[in-house]
Amino acid sequence: MSNFEKVGGSFSLELTLDEAHILINLAEQLLELLGEGDFFHHYDTSDPLAQLLAMPSEIVTPEDPVLLRLLPNAYADPEAASDFRRYTEPALRSSKQRNLRIIREELAILVDGDHGGIIENLDGDIWLTALNDLRIALSVRLEINEGSFEKFELMPDSEPEKSVHAVYFWLGWLQGNLLDNL
Repeated sequence: MSNFEKVGGSFSLELTLDEAHILINLAEQLLELLGEGDFFHHYDTSDPLAQLLAMPSEIVTPEDPVLLRLLPNAYADPEAASDFRRYTEPALRSSKQRNLRIIREELAILVDGDHGGIIENLDGDIWLTALNDLRIALSVRLEINEGSFEKFELMPDSEPEKSVHAVYFWLGWLQGNLLDNL
């Protein structure tokens, strides 16, 4: 099974080729979701700071439940939530995209070699954050709750959703393994 190991100030990760492909696929799907659509309403040309920073005057609250979970409203009041989102969402999206791109590039080393193996010099914080985002995305799509593991164990192997649940629980194991090493 895949395993993180602390090596000096960084980490190494041993993966099979199939595991690397799964992680790349998940990262690419989430990158697509984080980048799709024009989430800006319009730019405020009367605000000099907004002009200087190319800051939108308003950002639409995501409708997709995964995006809403990854980019939540900070306030119940719609106006306050919109204002907060305006200042924070572009940087948050960018950070999530950057982390996913980094892990995708690091995983590509194994895939390009057409074999599993060990990738080294990994930044634990980047990997932890990216794994967390991938897990959150899957948990929303699968509607994970307290009884989900029991449901998973009772699923017949022929159930198409069983493999996706298995990936979700594997991501949790990977994340826990990395946390133990941090």
